[in-house]
Amino acid sequence: MREPEQHFLHILSADSEGFPRRAVVQVFTQWLRDGHAEVARDTEQFVATVLQVVSQDLDWEVRVQGLELAQVFLAQKLGQPAHCPYAVGLPEGPLPGLRPEVLRNLCQPWLLEFAFRALFDCDRPVAQKACDLLLFLRDKTAPCAGMQETGDNPCLDSVEAILQRWQAGEQGQSLGDPEPEAMLAVLRSIDLEGLQGRLAESSDHVEKSPQSLLQDMLATVGVLEENEADCY
Repeated sequence: MREPEQHFLHILSADSEGFPRRAVVQVFTQWLRDGHAEVARDTEQFVATVLQVVSQDLDWEVRVQGLELAQVFLAQKLGQPAHCPYAVGLPEGPLPGLRPEVLRNLCQPWLLEFAFRALFDCDRPVAQKACDLLLFLRDKTAPCAGMQETGDNPCLDSVEAILQRWQAGEQGQSLGDPEPEAMLAVLRSIDLEGLQGRLAESSDHVEKSPQSLLQDMLATVGVLEENEADCY
């Protein structure tokens, strides 16, 4: 890992203020768009490392930025342009077909685990962004839907059970390493449009759940403690 990337990752994982952490993810996303040398050496490892750190961040804006990074990564894997930060929405329409290796890249367990956890996030903007991302992925992989019937696949049952626990707030268990076909089946089984509609019903910017409020409080503790220390 080169020095600039290491320095920014340290800020992302250790800085007590939200603004620098958000800025770092924005820089990483721009690096990905531009094919920066820090990213081009191993794009997949770079994105996976960043998302692993982002997933632990208590600042919902950092998590939204992480989903933006994931969106750019997916668009590039599909061979679609993702260079304009001002483009509205995601590319529309299914692809005519996906090679097996591309499908495996799109359905990486670490990527989908990040997106699914975000889908059940207590902060509405995060869940909305994750829902949009998963809808995009589901629609783009639609030609693969009939590629292989999963039937009573134990792997599929296991993934669905884990997602149900995550939805209930028990997010300790990992998805493991399910087959791409099982992940596609899960995507098709979730009513993402219905969830998208429910998330859009409220005008509140952030969901005022106890978990969300607790995260907000924890995210400010480090800032308050640091400011207090500066007074001495």
